Amino acid sequence: MHWRRIVIGILAIGLIGTMLACSKKPEIDEEPIEEVVIELEEEKESFEGMAINPLTGLWIDKEAAIRRPVAVMINNMKAALPQSGISQADIMYETLAEGNITRLVAVFQDFNAEKIGPIRSTRHYYLNFAFDHDAVFVHHGGSPQAFQAIKNLKPANLNTLSYLEGIMAWRDPVRSKQRGMFEHSLYTNTEGIMKGWEAVGYRKEVKEGLERKLNFMEEEWTPEGEKADIVIIPFSKDYTGSFQYNPETKLYKRYQSEQPHIDENNNQQLETKNIIIQYADIRVISGDAEGRREIELIGSGKGLYISNGKAMPIVWKKSTYDTATQFQDINGNPLKLNKGKTWIAIFPQNREIQLQ
Repeated sequence: MHWRRIVIGILAIGLIGTMLACSKKPEIDEEPIEEVVIELEEEKESFEGMAINPLTGLWIDKEAAIRRPVAVMINNMKAALPQSGISQADIMYETLAEGNITRLVAVFQDFNAEKIGPIRSTRHYYLNFAFDHDAVFVHHGGSPQAFQAIKNLKPANLNTLSYLEGIMAWRDPVRSKQRGMFEHSLYTNTEGIMKGWEAVGYRKEVKEGLERKLNFMEEEWTPEGEKADIVIIPFSKDYTGSFQYNPETKLYKRYQSEQPHIDENNNQQLETKNIIIQYADIRVISGDAEGRREIELIGSGKGLYISNGKAMPIVWKKSTYDTATQFQDINGNPLKLNKGKTWIAIFPQNREIQLQ
């Protein structure tokens, strides 16, 4: 088997040669290597074509930001629930009507709701909330005092209890046929409001030099004051609203009569960043057969600003019906809110809300 020895010997010699060849260092051209640094531009969020929403302090489409807001009178009776479209409102007002009920005014800047309502009749003091923002006010009829105020003050109002109902509002076909639900069945939407607005011909952009009602901080902050993880607003035994703070989202969830306050359009519970309690003189009008109320919103008074689980005392001032209510801290400095939605409750000055 010496031929095997020859083959093994040849293979061994080849392997040793290969190892010696690999052990030699290759010649390297030792020119200095130029260090290349690539600078990556930080991607910046573009706000082209956008502007600040004056109702929330957040960025929205520029055309929507410069347009006059819309304020819609919303039915808040238990039979009317759930309401529609109100989760898109930037500001929500709540205060007493006659009896024990409250009504809402939903103020929208940028919205595209397919259904808003049910719409209800107004009272004269609700007009102040529209004037505060130079808003176009949508309602379905009103009290004698409201119609007198509309005649005297001439707000930009769209009354669906007129020829405008056929243009901008409709009756829900299911609700309207249910017993006792006809008065809770009138709705509008963004398209309908714009059609009614066009038909009447009101000015489209906010008036020049308008003083803003709400001012916002650039940086998030927490008021120094009383704990306010739970806020209970007992307008009456039957109409008590409450808010529960969520520390993860830093928003307050809204409850009504201890039940989540839901928008039927998206089945979502209402949430807000800020709560303002505005204490005011609220009284029944002497001799009014229906027990309608008077609410003093021109003048000054006390209040609370609530955000991020804390409540601090504030004051409010309003000089005339067509100037914006101004909120200040107790030292007289303009109040600056956290950016986001705001719920404003106009509450009797001789009663108290509850904070937990």
